[in-house]
Amino acid sequence: MMPDTKDNEKFVVDKTVQSILSSSSSTPSSIDSIPPQIERLHRLHGASILHDASVLLRVGPSTFATSCAIFHRVYHRISLRQHDVWSIAMACLLLGGKVEEDPRPIRSIVLTFHHIYRRRRLRIHDVVGGRDAFYGAAHAEAENVMCTDEEKENLLRHVPSMSHGGAIYAEWKNAMEEKESSILRLLGFTLFWIPESHPHRFILYFVRVLEIEDPLVAQEAWNYCNDSCHLDLCVRFDPEVIASAAILMACINHNIPLPFRPRPWWEVFIGPDRGHDLSAVCNAVLAVGDVDDVDVSRSKYAFVPSLLEDGSFNDPESYLWSVLKD
Repeated sequence: MMPDTKDNEKFVVDKTVQSILSSSSSTPSSIDSIPPQIERLHRLHGASILHDASVLLRVGPSTFATSCAIFHRVYHRISLRQHDVWSIAMACLLLGGKVEEDPRPIRSIVLTFHHIYRRRRLRIHDVVGGRDAFYGAAHAEAENVMCTDEEKENLLRHVPSMSHGGAIYAEWKNAMEEKESSILRLLGFTLFWIPESHPHRFILYFVRVLEIEDPLVAQEAWNYCNDSCHLDLCVRFDPEVIASAAILMACINHNIPLPFRPRPWWEVFIGPDRGHDLSAVCNAVLAVGDVDDVDVSRSKYAFVPSLLEDGSFNDPESYLWSVLKD
């Protein structure tokens, strides 16, 4: 569902800082008739690509968190049918590095994402059902897997790497730069405040106030905050809520009691009557680590084709895919 001309003009000049959106039930993708499970799959897929690229490029954890925050906010402004996940993810990492003053060269970003793409596209035949069901699933039933992981690794060695001056590199680079401009217009050119809204920055302070001495609790809570970046929790909840939920889960894992009298401990940090928010965040973050969830596995290891009507620049039906396949 494309916005009309007036809406486009509004997006271009909108420079407001919209810190928290009330609900994910009215996202542009849901309005565009995309089921919540499919939207979640693509959000997980984009965030996992950003995670892999952040590791390979050795960017700081704050850069990864900022890139994910930009990514999720973009898809609260546009539908997954309008822009593909891969080019948006590349542009988000480019912008995240600039915002955090931890930039990486455009060439390095393009080549890194292409490397991830080459590996993930080998999973395209691990299929259970048709394209609309589990197209590209990472863990399929044994009888449906066309070749073993070792055979796929051998196949990958014969796939040519991207030429820096070639047509494919230019296509990836142009896709990233076009999306960078689109993101800046969609978010009103106001990205400077995003690093201040990460839940990570509250962890050590909250742990100190609660007088938790076990350093493993802080580390595990930090890891839960990293997991939260894979979903749009940063758009729907205050960072203090996510940080409190991370500490709650870490303390439960380490059997560390937290004060509930004369009032629950989290009320000091996030206010009263927020128990349902803590529960929602905890359940969402724990679901990201569910190894039995096919969508989670698929998003982390496989290639998930875009929902664009005409296909994206790197979909299986695209020219780029055919060149790499040959």
